Formats: sequence, C-alpha cells, structure tokens
Amino acid sequence: MDITPAEMEATRIARWGKVEPYGETFIESRLPGMEKRLYKLINRGVLENKGVQPAIQGEHRFGVTLIEVPVGQGASLHSHVTEEVFFPLNGKMLVVWGDKGEHSIMLNQWDCISMPVGVMRGFRNPNDHDLVVYSVVGGTDKEVGRIAWHPDVIKAAEGTGLAYGKDGYLEQEQAK
Repeated sequence: MDITPAEMEATRIARWGKVEPYGETFIESRLPGMEKRLYKLINRGVLENKGVQPAIQGEHRFGVTLIEVPVGQGASLHSHVTEEVFFPLNGKMLVVWGDKGEHSIMLNQWDCISMPVGVMRGFRNPNDHDLVVYSVVGGTDKEVGRIAWHPDVIKAAEGTGLAYGKDGYLEQEQAK
C-alpha cells in the first residue's frame, strides 16, 4: 500500500486544535460533577450522541479518545462489554470501581489502568487544573456495544432534560 503525505494528512492524522470536543455525549452529561469534553479521534465507541463523528474515519479495532476533565469533575459509574484503558497525561486521576463505587485508586501522571469487561467504573479529576486523559476502548464501533450505566445514574438523569430516544441514543433535539 502506498499512501502519499497529502492522503495521510487528510485521512489518518487528527491535529490538536482542529478536532472539536463534544459536550453532551452521555445521559450523565447534565449531572453535577460530570462535565468533560471528549475528543473522538478514532471510532465513535460507546457514545450515546449520534452526531459525534471521529476525526479519523474508518473501521479500527479500537477507539481512541482524549478526555478533558475540569477540576473536580469526572464520569459516573458505568461499564462496557469491552476493555477500557485510562492514561492520565498531565496530572493525577482518581479511578473508582465496584457495584457501588466502593473501591478507588489514585493514578499518577503517565500511569495506566486497564478496566476489565463488565466492571462498574468512573473517575474524577483531583487536580487544580484541567486533566487530559488518553482513553482506549477495545473493539470496532459495532463490537463495543452501549454503556451500562449504574441505576442511580439513570435515575438522576431523569430530571435533566436528556433522554434516550426509541433507538437508544440521546434525543437529538435535546443533545448539544
């Protein structure tokens, strides 16, 4: 296979500053403490907003996302049917897991954690600055399935105005 530099630039490179973040990508997006900006680089992965498209198109055997997490914010308890890897790039990251979030561990910058299939997990930014996390989810978009949210997250999201449509994705008119 021969690919020119122009083709490589157009189809296989996601330049920082040109990739736009997606705000409301999950049912938890409007819950207090769950603010984050997702930059989908490769594959859509487990997103619940149909409008999200990755910067690098095509079928890949994995999904890559950069997650910008403001101070004190994070992700609610959820699980996946594939593995998920977190790698904090510029600070510490508190990772919680368990059916009730009863376990936690602090990752340092450049540490890496691989969350097993089916384990409820979430995370927080304990730093005094925005945290950038490199995340990889295994499998193609067809294989990764949907997020399984903790029942408390679904209940809390009911009053936020975000809801699932009949197709299981966030209702477009309500997602930003």
